[in-house]
Amino acid sequence: MDKKEIIKRILLEPLDWITLSPFVIGLTLGMGVWALALEPGITLAASVILLLMSAGVYLNRLLFGWNNNYEEIVTEFREKMEKDRDKDLDKLYRDLSKDGDSRTESLLKDLRTLTKALLNEQTDALAVNAFDIISDVDKLFQRSVDYLRESLELWQTAEEMERESIKQELLKQREVLIEEVEKSLENLGNVLGTMKKAAINAGSKQHLADLREELNTRLQIAEDVEKKISAMRGKVSKEDEEKYLQYAE
Repeated sequence: MDKKEIIKRILLEPLDWITLSPFVIGLTLGMGVWALALEPGITLAASVILLLMSAGVYLNRLLFGWNNNYEEIVTEFREKMEKDRDKDLDKLYRDLSKDGDSRTESLLKDLRTLTKALLNEQTDALAVNAFDIISDVDKLFQRSVDYLRESLELWQTAEEMERESIKQELLKQREVLIEEVEKSLENLGNVLGTMKKAAINAGSKQHLADLREELNTRLQIAEDVEKKISAMRGKVSKEDEEKYLQYAE
């Protein structure tokens, strides 16, 4: 779901029988003037009044219900997002328990707890920005989960390696990933603190701006880290291939 889809759903929300009944009656009267040769003056006036009434009801419900509808849709999106991935995360937690390193399970558990606290932080002041906040928090969370999953794969590969030098290189890369997850966890904790300040200072636009800036900064840091890790992955893969060819000869 993106912002365009949310806005589309909000625009369609007021289109029920309350809004459409005057429109349908007015349109029927207007067509009746032409089809049944009814009295044009009074009938057309009534038709226009009903059409305007329908438009007025729609605009009134749209404008005054915008924030509530926006928040409800975002909440629905958040709940669906959590439900869809909980099963997958439960499986990952069980798999991480096999690597003999309690840090990985603990990090995943803390990430889930902290992210849930962030996504459940709902205030009227944050309602308009809720979707942006949820999306940014989810990006930070998902990147950390991907790192934990990759750390497990590196451990599994290292366990199968005969050459100690390659094994240690893989475990070294795994440590880098775990350290980055620890930093991301700390970053999410800082974001939660900023969000709490924005909730306390509900009328302050500055605190909301600070929150958005905080999230953008964290995401930028995460992007820079991802580039470094990608470069490291390429380097390790190339070294492994060279060593494999060397021993194969």
